[in-house]
Amino acid sequence: MADATVRLDGPGIQPSPILRPPWLREELCLFLASMVTLYFEVLIIRYVSSEVRVFANLKNLPLVASFFGIGLGMLLGSPKMRFRAVFPAATALLFVLTRFAMPLRLSFGDMSWEFALGSGGLSSRFLSVIRFLVVGLGYSALIIVFFRVLGGYVGQYMKRLPSLRGYGINLSGSLAGMALFSLLAFLHLGPAAWLLLGFLLLAPLVAGDHLTLVVFAVVVCVVATPEPNTFWSPYYRIELTRISPPDGWPRASAYSLVANHVWYQWLADLSPDFLKRYPAAKPNSLMLPYYELPYRIVPRPQNVLILGAGTGNDVAGALRHGAEHVDAVEIDPIIVAMGRQFHPEHPYNSPRVTVYADDARSFLKKATKKYDLIVFGFLDSSTLLSSFSSLRLDNYVYTVESFQNAKALLTGQGTLVLSFATGRSFATDRLYATLESAFGTPPAAYFTGFLVNGVLLIEGGARGVKLPELIDASSELQPRIDSTTLLATDNWPFLYLTDRSIPGPVLVTVALFFLLIWMVLRRADCLAWKTSLPRLHFFFLGAGFLLLETKAVTQLSLLFGGTWIVNSVVIGSFLAMALIANALAGSLRVSAMVMYAILLVLLIADFWFPYSLMNGFSAGAKFLVGGGWVALPALFSGIVFSGSLQRFGRPAEALGVNLFGAVLGGLLENAVMIGGTPILKGLALVMYAAAAATLFRSRSRLAA
Repeated sequence: MADATVRLDGPGIQPSPILRPPWLREELCLFLASMVTLYFEVLIIRYVSSEVRVFANLKNLPLVASFFGIGLGMLLGSPKMRFRAVFPAATALLFVLTRFAMPLRLSFGDMSWEFALGSGGLSSRFLSVIRFLVVGLGYSALIIVFFRVLGGYVGQYMKRLPSLRGYGINLSGSLAGMALFSLLAFLHLGPAAWLLLGFLLLAPLVAGDHLTLVVFAVVVCVVATPEPNTFWSPYYRIELTRISPPDGWPRASAYSLVANHVWYQWLADLSPDFLKRYPAAKPNSLMLPYYELPYRIVPRPQNVLILGAGTGNDVAGALRHGAEHVDAVEIDPIIVAMGRQFHPEHPYNSPRVTVYADDARSFLKKATKKYDLIVFGFLDSSTLLSSFSSLRLDNYVYTVESFQNAKALLTGQGTLVLSFATGRSFATDRLYATLESAFGTPPAAYFTGFLVNGVLLIEGGARGVKLPELIDASSELQPRIDSTTLLATDNWPFLYLTDRSIPGPVLVTVALFFLLIWMVLRRADCLAWKTSLPRLHFFFLGAGFLLLETKAVTQLSLLFGGTWIVNSVVIGSFLAMALIANALAGSLRVSAMVMYAILLVLLIADFWFPYSLMNGFSAGAKFLVGGGWVALPALFSGIVFSGSLQRFGRPAEALGVNLFGAVLGGLLENAVMIGGTPILKGLALVMYAAAAATLFRSRSRLAA
C-alpha cells in the first residue's frame, strides 16, 4: 500500500527535529502529548462555550477547529522555531481574552441565534451576522493555532514508534486526558484549576521554551484572578448576586443568578410575611403572579412534579399552596446546591420535597408515580447537549414523546402546566401543536405579562379553568395550526428553528471550513484519486467515526438523559473500543472486507433497533445493552483502521488525514437540522461505504 501513496514531505512541509526532554522516553512523551491534547480539547470546548456567547450555540465549532488544528499539526510535524513564537501569543489571546473581553459575550436581539440573529431591521441583522462570524471565526483561528502545535508534538513522537504501538499509546493517552477532565468536572473545579493542571502536563514538552513557560504562568495567574460569587458547574459559569433587603428584613429579599453571562433567574422571597410587609418590593412583587398561576389552576394538589426546578422558586410556590409532596427535577447539581443554601424560603430543605439531580426527560421515562400537577419550569438551557451535536440540553424535553411521557404520569384529573417566553412566534405555534398531538386535545393557552412575551399552556383535567385577567391565546393559535405545522419530535427536536433548514451563519461557517479542508487535502495530494486512495480511506474513516460518535451521544441522551456524564461515557467508550481494536489488529489477522461487512450491517440494523424497549430496563442493563450496541460499530471500524495503519506505515500522516475527515463529519452533523437525528445514521453509512470503496479500489489497483 505504501507504493500507492505520495509523501507529504516537500517544499514548506519539512519535518522539524523532534524536541524531547532527555529524561523522557518517546513512549512517555507520546502518551503525555496525547493526554494533554485531548484534555485541552475538552477544556477549550467547555471554557470558551461558557464565556463566548457564539459558542454557546455553536459548540461544535471549537470541536471542528480543534480537530483541524490537531490534524494540521500531525501532518506538518513539530513546529519550527519561527512558528513557536506564535504559540505563546495564541495561548495568551485565547485564554486571557476569554476571561476578560466583554464584547465577546455577544447577545442578540431575540431569545436565541435560531431567531434570525435578532429582530431588528435588515442592517441590524446584517451587523449581528458579521459580529457573529468575526468572533466565531477569529476564535476558531486561535484554537487552530493552539492545537496545530499540540498536534505537531503528537505527530512527531508517533513517527519514532511502530504504527500500532504508537497508535495504542495515543489512544491510551487520549483516554487518560478525557478521564482527567471528567474528574475535574465531577469536583466542580473552575478554569484556574483546569489551566494550571493542563499547563503543568504540557510543560515537559516545551521545557526548553522559556517564553512559553512564562506565558503559561501569566495566563494561570490572570485566569485565577478572583471572581466573587462565581461558581462553575458541569454546565454553566454561574454568578450569584445578593439583592440588599429592605430595612428591617433579616435576610436577603432576592438573589440574581446569571449563567454563562446571561440572566437566568431570581431566587426571590415570595413568602406572605415578606410581601405583606413590602408589597412593592422588586423583583418579588412582579414574580408572584407567575409562580401563583399553577395553583390557581390546581388548588392544593397532593403530588406535584416540577421539571427544571432551578433554585427552587417553583418548589416554594407549591409548598405555599399546600402541596403534600413535591418531586423537584433539576439537571445542574450546583444550581440545586445554591437553592439549598441561598434561596430565602429554603424550599429544598422541606421534608415534603424530594430533589432529583437528573435530566427532565430521563426522569419522565423512569418515574412511575402519579401526579396531580406537572409543572414545566423555564427549561431554556441555552447550552448544547454536547460538543458533537447541534442539539441543546432542553431539546428532548419539548417533544411529542416527552409530553406523552408526562401525560402517562398524570392522575385521572391531573394537569400539565407549561410556560415559555415565546410570545406570538412560530415557536409558540410549535409548542401548542406539539402538546395537542401528545394529548389529543388542544391546550388552553394564554398570553401573560409575567414573562416577556410569555405564553401559558395547560393540558389535562383543569384545562377548562378560566383566567380572565390573562389574554386568551387559543382563538389566535388554533386557526394557525394545521397539518403543515412542524411538530417537535425526538427525530426532529428543534424548537427554535423556523423550518427544516440550516441558519445562514452556520452555512457560511461550514462553507469556510470545507474550503480549508479542500486546500489542505489538495496540498497533501489527497485529492488525486489514483495516487492517494489510502489517504482518502483514512479521511472517510474519520468522518464516519465522528458521525458515529455523534449518533451515540444523541441516542444515549434519550436513554439516560442529556447529562455531561453521558458525553464522557460515550467518548470514553469509543476510545476504549478503538484501543481494543488496535490490540486485536496487532495480534490477529482479520479480513478488512469481513470487518466492513459487519460494520455496514450493524449501521443498517440500527435503523430498526428497538431502543424504546430499553426504557423499562434497569440503569445497569440499559448501559450494557444500549451503550454496548451504539459503541459496537466503533470496534469493527477500529479494527479496519488499525489494520490499514499497520500496512500504511505512517501513523502521523494517517491520523492527520483521519482528523480532517473528523472535521468533515462535524460539519455534516449540521444536516440534522434538515433531516433530523436519523440522518446521522445515513451519513455515517455513506462515509463508511466510501472508506470501504477507497480501500478495496487501492488494493485492486496494487494487485493489477
